[in-house]
Amino acid sequence: MRRIEILVAVLLVASACGGSSDTAGPTTTAVPSTSGAPATTPARATTVPATTVAPTTVAPTTTAAPTTTAAPTATQPVLTFESSLEFESFSANIQSAFKAAVDKEFAAVQEKAGISVAVFTDGVLWTYALGEASSTANMTTSTPIPIGSTSKTFVSALVLTQIAEGLYELTDSLEQVLSGHPDYESFDKTRINPDVTVEQMLAMRSGLADFNDNREGTQGLFSNTTWEPADNVNLVQVPFIDAGAFDYNDTNLVLLGLVAEFQGGQNLNDLYTQVFFDPLDIAAILPPHDSVPSDTALPYGDLVPYAEGFGNIIDAAPYDFDHYWLGQGRLRWPCCGLISTPENLARWGYELYSSNGSAIPESASASLLDALLTDPVFYQGLMQIYGYFTTQRTYALPNSATVTTVGHPGAGGGYSTLLRYSPELDLTVVLLANSLLQDPGTCGSLEGQRFVSNVIFLDVRNCIAARIFAAYTE
Repeated sequence: MRRIEILVAVLLVASACGGSSDTAGPTTTAVPSTSGAPATTPARATTVPATTVAPTTVAPTTTAAPTTTAAPTATQPVLTFESSLEFESFSANIQSAFKAAVDKEFAAVQEKAGISVAVFTDGVLWTYALGEASSTANMTTSTPIPIGSTSKTFVSALVLTQIAEGLYELTDSLEQVLSGHPDYESFDKTRINPDVTVEQMLAMRSGLADFNDNREGTQGLFSNTTWEPADNVNLVQVPFIDAGAFDYNDTNLVLLGLVAEFQGGQNLNDLYTQVFFDPLDIAAILPPHDSVPSDTALPYGDLVPYAEGFGNIIDAAPYDFDHYWLGQGRLRWPCCGLISTPENLARWGYELYSSNGSAIPESASASLLDALLTDPVFYQGLMQIYGYFTTQRTYALPNSATVTTVGHPGAGGGYSTLLRYSPELDLTVVLLANSLLQDPGTCGSLEGQRFVSNVIFLDVRNCIAARIFAAYTE
């Protein structure tokens, strides 16, 4: 029995953000659903309908200790996601072109589940969904889906906002910004460098090891009766190295999450709600503090060792979705644990990156964009610029034009995400899927290189984005 429990824990850890080999779900797809807000309804003041539980109720005000992110209680309300009717529509021709782009690429994927897409510019929204969210439900435009590492964009936005407010500086060391935290003394200073700076952690150049490499330790996150974010930091096993070289790992995120909580005097859920969700009318949740909605899309991927082939991982596994997210919420805090919808995420990307947006102060926005003035690094199979949890990559369009975009992808645990914003077009494209969608797309040379086994291809997510940007320019 103990052996089975250990096996389950190992597989759950392997399916965490960035650590999964899941590639797709079943080929069966359900009836597509599409939505476009009426052109006669341009109002933007309320993007979450009145029937949706307000984000402020998600994180109870009684949870004041910034050092502990507890599991949800039975009385905690669960956020309900609904599509907005508060925005104008794109023209019928553009909507048809967007839909054709998604349909063409998604139809070519052999193993898949569902997909949901949103395109947003100032006051104009298009959403579309098709496939299955679970074995019993179709994917809809309001189905909540984990956004994976795209969650990192919220961490950098919060940190840069706190810096703009004068709470600390980019050049401050971990010792300076966290030394008064009650869990700071538990860190092994041979493994967690007290001199590493906030900026080095934001840029993934801290020299710290990834706590996810401690497989035995991360298994316990699915069964431990208590948990604090500092527990993840204390899973780091090897000494730090000199800061400077790019190394993508999530220890940086946990430390910055702790810094944001400690300096902000509240837990991360409350900070997100007060700084971003409420002011921008964005709906999102962050487990394990927030309860996961029952209609959240289930993960699809490789079913081994429970069964053969691809399919609904939860249906095949000897654990339920609540147990899955008990551990996933702890593992993914705060790097990749947010759950939302493409509409909310597209509006977030616009508010964060557009000159018309208001997510962060002007000085924070300048810092976010200035961080992209750096040399490319090898990330996700190709050379691209990686700033403060924001990447920059360029799509080549059929008419020989190019579109430079910023954002952040996400993949792991049976889910995948793409957020790309084009400053030239002032347009955000977001797609969320409950499978990895790593198959080569059909767009050929629409965009630059991704190398796998010396073969150049562009995956389905980026082909969809490239085709949508191309359709918008035509």
